[in-house]
Amino acid sequence: MNTASKTFWPVVAAVGLGVSFVGYCVYFDRKRRNAPDFPEKLKAKRRKQKQSVGGSQSQVNTNDPEEMRRFFLEQIQQGEDCLSRGDLDNGVDHLAKAVAVCSEPRNLMALFQQTLPPELYQEIIMRLPRVAQSFHGSSIGGSAIVTEPDLE
Repeated sequence: MNTASKTFWPVVAAVGLGVSFVGYCVYFDRKRRNAPDFPEKLKAKRRKQKQSVGGSQSQVNTNDPEEMRRFFLEQIQQGEDCLSRGDLDNGVDHLAKAVAVCSEPRNLMALFQQTLPPELYQEIIMRLPRVAQSFHGSSIGGSAIVTEPDLE
């Protein structure tokens, strides 16, 4: 047996296995897509994913300091990103969430007062009670809610 035939048959076998695998994938994908309940299952799966993505941001374990810190930094980052893109409404909402979970909200609000335009700062103050109320059901405590008289 020469060396060409020694490498020929393993290559033929590998190509045959590859073609068989692709055929298997095409067959079962077509079978899955033609199933009568496929569109409903796909829509339900996408709805569930969308709900889990939207709901996960507003639910944070307030008893875990590391998770609170991560959530706080995430909200600050998202707020900055939204404001830089010009999406003021979502940016203010994220910053208000950050203030609601912040361990020192007065210092953060003082920083926002110095760095943000007055309109955005006032909008954060207006949204803060509503946003803080969603977190207040857990263990944030009364000192974390900053109202307008406290800031002046």
